Amino acid sequence: MKKILGITLACMAALLQPVQAQTYPNKPVKLLVGYPPGGASDMVARVVAQELSRLNGQAFVVENKPGVGGMLSMSMVAKAPADGYTLGLGVSGTLTTGPHLQKTRLYDPLTDFEPIGMVAKAPMVLLAGPGFKYDSVNALIREAKARPGSLMYASGAQAFELALQLFKSKAGVDLGSVPYPGGAQASIDVMAGRVPLMADTIGAQQENIKAGKLRPLAVLDSKRSPILPDVPTMAESGVVGYEAMGWTSLVAPKGTSAAVVNKLNQQVQQIMAQPEVRQKMMTIGFEPWNGSPKDLERTIASEYAKWGEVVKASGMTAQ
Repeated sequence: MKKILGITLACMAALLQPVQAQTYPNKPVKLLVGYPPGGASDMVARVVAQELSRLNGQAFVVENKPGVGGMLSMSMVAKAPADGYTLGLGVSGTLTTGPHLQKTRLYDPLTDFEPIGMVAKAPMVLLAGPGFKYDSVNALIREAKARPGSLMYASGAQAFELALQLFKSKAGVDLGSVPYPGGAQASIDVMAGRVPLMADTIGAQQENIKAGKLRPLAVLDSKRSPILPDVPTMAESGVVGYEAMGWTSLVAPKGTSAAVVNKLNQQVQQIMAQPEVRQKMMTIGFEPWNGSPKDLERTIASEYAKWGEVVKASGMTAQ
């Protein structure tokens, strides 16, 4: 009897899902962002929230919950009711790199969320100050091998530190790290020539690149960025198998119905296909990037495993 009852309830739940998708949302939806207003991730979230509000005739409200490197907001999403009315802007730093560097984890990125879909890629770039005399990654590697430990880079965030740790491993070079509280502070010293190198997202340093204050040596993605089409990738520069990418996505609490997840996924793909939205994203340094919930699930799993190995190999310690 219990078995029959369980099957009956499961069937009823399956039948109710399409109905839930049709009526969802019937009240405002919160989109939690782990960073302060005005930053790149916040700007992406607000574009998506505005368009979701328009499509659904219901408010999607961005709520900024900064703290613990963006992970505080994700912990709030993980603990929220699985009803589709609390969503999170999941980024690579909070889903695949940051958790490896926390002694006390606030959530499990592999099991505590329902992936909705990728939103946009935030390509990273290796940058040099205007006075840096080497104009390519190959020349940089030759110099680094000739004088191990002499070249330094400014490290403004864990994600960029890990990206350069991976570069050191793949290129077989020894570079020194100078920590900074953020990318803005790091870029000041690189532009002034006090530290020669840094990694950051293209979007964060786009204006400094255009002004010639920072010189891009290589894009850290596996393919060239349309934002900097003339800048080679690390692989094109001879660092085989290198890829470090930043990205943003939408996630929901574990247990959110597949009907709601799929409806949101389809709407996000529709939004990111709009020419005006794509242009907005490119303007702030993001490349629209879509896919299914399963695609996002696979990306989180593979990137989480990859950066866990980088953390172990680098000897970086949890905070």
